[in-house]
Amino acid sequence: MTKFSVLVSLYCKENPLWFREALDSVFAQTVQPAEIVLVEDGPLTPELYAVIEEYSQKHPIFNIVKNEKNLGLGLALRNGVQAAKYDILARMDTDDVLPTNRFEKQLAMMEDGYDVVSCWSMLYMGNIKNVIAIKQRPEHHDDIVKLAHRRSPVCHAACFMKKSAVVASGSYVHKQYYEDYHLWIRMILNGYKFYNIQESLYYVRTSMNQLGRRGGLAYLKNEIKIFKEFKEMGFYTTKDVLVNSAIRSVARLTPNAFRLSLFKIIWNHKN
Repeated sequence: MTKFSVLVSLYCKENPLWFREALDSVFAQTVQPAEIVLVEDGPLTPELYAVIEEYSQKHPIFNIVKNEKNLGLGLALRNGVQAAKYDILARMDTDDVLPTNRFEKQLAMMEDGYDVVSCWSMLYMGNIKNVIAIKQRPEHHDDIVKLAHRRSPVCHAACFMKKSAVVASGSYVHKQYYEDYHLWIRMILNGYKFYNIQESLYYVRTSMNQLGRRGGLAYLKNEIKIFKEFKEMGFYTTKDVLVNSAIRSVARLTPNAFRLSLFKIIWNHKN
């Protein structure tokens, strides 16, 4: 079985109980990673350090990268990619949960020669039995590229990817809320191949507070700036910039409850 690294970033505001649940779901996988690259993005709380100490004693596969100060997700993951010992990287966030077969199924597709393999994801509130939506994405590369002209075409936290392809495309950079989408566009332009497993293999923890952070004028202005960058990179057309800016204006400048309903439609909602 091909060796691979799990790539995660942790910062001080994260919940130690949720972090523990995330790690438990890693060690319950039917296929185990060779290492966990854990980026400590700035100083952490005593509770988070205690979890790291406990699990690294039980499972001596942690490769810990320490950032002296909080750099943000993009630059934290950039440091983690650089530190990883293996070419296949499995992303996850430290407050999410994995079904036990996630690694096994995605690793098999990576071994078929893809550069990025993701899957559908289930968004839940409170506990994983309360799934509020299933975030679906197209299966094949050409359809993934087509969707990339409208929004991020793969679930970032649920992806496997080749380190060599990520680095060759410039790796992660600081693009607030758009670290992953920016990377996917550069990888697509470099000719790397994507695939989405048509099955939910990842639980994403969410809340109304998180949805609230996806709104507001500042968020919208940042998005439009990114869209213009995509056009300068030669991926977006002028029509893409205008259409996506108009759609996001509706999504970002509406109340949270309406935004959740809108996102469910976009995500091909469950209920």
